[in-house]
Amino acid sequence: MEDSKLLKCYNCNSVILSLRRREISKLEGLNFQCECCGHENRLSGSGFVEAKSGDPYLNTLSVHEITAQNDWTIPGYKAGGF
Repeated sequence: MEDSKLLKCYNCNSVILSLRRREISKLEGLNFQCECCGHENRLSGSGFVEAKSGDPYLNTLSVHEITAQNDWTIPGYKAGGF
């Protein structure tokens, strides 16, 4: 039986896919969005790398940037409304 490989998000390390190694090469270059953190991952070689997206709402903050923030306020938000 052929072994499979877990493909993890480049940003948060959550598992996105579990595929046989020969299937991975067939999907080379495709983008997959992580359901955990929302980042787009491009399949490159035998793993995921950051996908460069033209959508300004994707790939804006990494997990490290989010957890490093001490102020959990929403940018542009003021008490009582926007």
